[in-house]
Amino acid sequence: MKKIVVLLGMIAVSALISGAMAQSRTSYFVRNSTQNHEFNAAFAPDQGYVGFPLLSGVDLNLGSSLGVSNFLFPLSNGKTGLFLNSEVSADEFLSGIRNSNALGVNFKYKIIDAGWYMWKDSFWTLSLDLRADVDLSMPGEFFRFAKLGMTNDHTTYDIKNLGVTGQVYGQVALGYSQGLDKWVKGLRVGGKVKLLASMMDVQANISSLNLSMSSDSWRVNSIASGSILGGGLVPMFDENGHVNNFRFDPSGLGVAGFGAAFDLGVEYTISEGTPVDGLRFSLSVTDLGFIAYNKNKATLLAADGNEFVYEGVDDIDPDTDFNKTFGSLGDELLSLVSLSQQPAGNNQVRRLAATLYAGVDYSFLKDKMNVGLLYSARFGRLRTENELTLAWNYAPVRWFDVALSYSLLKTHSTVGWLITMTPGRGIGIFFGSDFTPVNYSALNLEGLPMSIPVPKKELILDVHFGLTISLGGSNNRYASAK
Repeated sequence: MKKIVVLLGMIAVSALISGAMAQSRTSYFVRNSTQNHEFNAAFAPDQGYVGFPLLSGVDLNLGSSLGVSNFLFPLSNGKTGLFLNSEVSADEFLSGIRNSNALGVNFKYKIIDAGWYMWKDSFWTLSLDLRADVDLSMPGEFFRFAKLGMTNDHTTYDIKNLGVTGQVYGQVALGYSQGLDKWVKGLRVGGKVKLLASMMDVQANISSLNLSMSSDSWRVNSIASGSILGGGLVPMFDENGHVNNFRFDPSGLGVAGFGAAFDLGVEYTISEGTPVDGLRFSLSVTDLGFIAYNKNKATLLAADGNEFVYEGVDDIDPDTDFNKTFGSLGDELLSLVSLSQQPAGNNQVRRLAATLYAGVDYSFLKDKMNVGLLYSARFGRLRTENELTLAWNYAPVRWFDVALSYSLLKTHSTVGWLITMTPGRGIGIFFGSDFTPVNYSALNLEGLPMSIPVPKKELILDVHFGLTISLGGSNNRYASAK
């Protein structure tokens, strides 16, 4: 029906059914993990490692405040239909929609990954990563408009804070972690410097979209802004100079901006012969940085609140099959926003989404078991996401760890797990998930030749997987047990 909502639906469904691999918060307190320095630059495993070629790590986090059941409903013919289908009542659909709804997708692919010990208790890391981050903010009024449309001859909607942001960039990260037992026993600090090269940064925010709909015309007043930094995505304009579509231009792809970011971390473990020896406190912040783009690589868009009148607004039939629904999209809603191009002016700077981590954990059974509590806050452009994770870890032998976690606050309460194997020599492996769906439903959409299994409720999915080659190194774990 309306272009933007269907595009958002395409993004959500595509991300859900594509599968996922993710860096898991469950690994944060796994002390022999070769990956938890991604959360806290002070962390260091027992030994050095090199990521296995092409399989060092593929990370994708998908999370939403909504689930599949909010958008797809069973139809009378046994198929599954989009919420726009006339068989799905407005009350049935809107009862599951919140006032503010969110979807986030964060991807990282490790091309090079290595960590090694040098000098006395100094641990270094080096990685080359490709990253992409997408965030969407969708108000409930937007879905109400999408489902109901014009209910009488004078229907009004006031849509606020509808936004989307996306970044695609590469980074080279050099990290250093140092134990400071010489000055303060149990203290360790670390930092990383990241050099960034971006291909594209896209963002759009509709602060206010007021629609007054009648049978002969729609009156629209919109306040919105947007930007396309980098090449590959080109806006198209109607006769009034307003954006009505976008086209992909592969010839424009390439490095469009450069920047830098930093990770900082600290951990302190009590080891003074007290009853609470093994209690560890950790604090870190990641991705403190920015990317700058030349004004020649910037396309700026804005709608300044002027009223526009549209006549003859068309619509597509939501009762057609799935493929026809997505193949028959008009450009009306994008035109309604009335974005027009603005002069670029100066160079553009975009910040990264920094994340704060604060943890406390306690080790016992001669450091073979520990329990921990982790708080994280991700400061995105559209919102701040808070999450609380309770974790339990057990290492019956020095090369094998198993961990369980329970997380809440961000979207849904989830149970996670992780298995880490890091032998003194040879191939190591880590795999697990912060969220493993146990209930699936068959996605049997009109126009698709076969059904697709998808998680029944939550639109969140991640898997943590990678291979490493052990290099040896400090190997000081369980020293107190010898």
